Amino acid sequence: MKPSRSNWIVNPGDVVAEELLPGLAVVAATKERNNTWRQFIEAWKLPIGVSPRIAMSLQRQRKPNAAPISVWEFDWQDCPVGFKLRGLTHYVVSVEIPVIFPPGDTPLLSSCSSQHWFIVRREDAAKVLLVEQQVQSQTERYLETAHGLARLPGRYDWDALVLDATIKRLVQRDFQIFFEREDWFRQHNLPYRRGYLFWGSPGNGKSATLRVMAAHPHIRSYTLDLSDMEEKSADVLHLFQRAGENTPALIILEDLDRAFPIEGKRTKERTVSFQTLLNCLDGLASQDGVIVAATANDPTCLDAAILKRPGRFDRVVQFRNPDPDLRRQYYKRLSAVLTGEQFEIAIEQTEGFSFAQLRETYILGSQSAFEHGREITVGDVVEAIELQAAGAYDLKTSIAAPGFVRQPEAATR
Repeated sequence: MKPSRSNWIVNPGDVVAEELLPGLAVVAATKERNNTWRQFIEAWKLPIGVSPRIAMSLQRQRKPNAAPISVWEFDWQDCPVGFKLRGLTHYVVSVEIPVIFPPGDTPLLSSCSSQHWFIVRREDAAKVLLVEQQVQSQTERYLETAHGLARLPGRYDWDALVLDATIKRLVQRDFQIFFEREDWFRQHNLPYRRGYLFWGSPGNGKSATLRVMAAHPHIRSYTLDLSDMEEKSADVLHLFQRAGENTPALIILEDLDRAFPIEGKRTKERTVSFQTLLNCLDGLASQDGVIVAATANDPTCLDAAILKRPGRFDRVVQFRNPDPDLRRQYYKRLSAVLTGEQFEIAIEQTEGFSFAQLRETYILGSQSAFEHGREITVGDVVEAIELQAAGAYDLKTSIAAPGFVRQPEAATR
């Protein structure tokens, strides 16, 4: 029985690895995952005379108010393990099986060198799948890429974002009710898919919105970096196929204008076929229940073929620089002390700032308060706003911002 998800999550071999190597500090996410498996594992055993192979990597993990500590990440290899799971009479065998193809016979859609399997009695198969499902639901969420898994930061919380009314209506509300209207789509002979294109200058919440969408508890999330020279057309097909097999699914395509610009603005050859991407967007490689969300800084740089056909992107939404009300709301999210007449004058000075630039002014003001050994005040942030508005980050200016060292000008001869 081959599990439905990626090996990193469903393989319980890391539990054995941790117990075989007591005393080693383990990556927090791995330890959490192992503890989840332990809720269901009553015992385990290895084949007689077989030495397990464990791939290990040393990492650093931050701790509040302390120096980083060294921790280990485990990756159980191809040694089979017998697990006695709670509620089952017989042992279940967990094994990682290498996948090897003769030269020239590698399938187009194969992107992995091994597959994880559970070997179970037929009468136990459903119970093992339920255990796997419970482990998946309790472990942290991941983004699946063409080359493995990436941990997904954050959680499904739209209230963590500061969005204008248009984005709330076109994106947040539309995304939330997508899962409620499948029957309506089918009754009206509409494809049960969605396409979003977020565009606008950097730092205004496009990626933050995608992270919230990807954290939805019902979603399987996938991402592709189409500008990466390592990505191939087969990777695109494979991920769209994986998404179609695991609906509802979200496919994230960031910086689409950099990967597929108009001909005159292309700076390097594409490694992903443009036609392959268009076919996937048109549904030839996807199924109902797939949501595609792409980003672009400047949609006018996109190849026209991406946008000219209706249905590829149902929602094309601009993420603008925040207006005064949003700027005020964003600052108050950062600190309740940011209010009053002096702060209202500073709000006017942030006209044209992105959310990222607003955050930088708050960080700069906080650093100043920290250096003076006191709590942050309105004056600290106001001063930081004035510095940034005046171009304090330009090292050619005579004003040096905290944290930056201005090089002395060379003496003239």
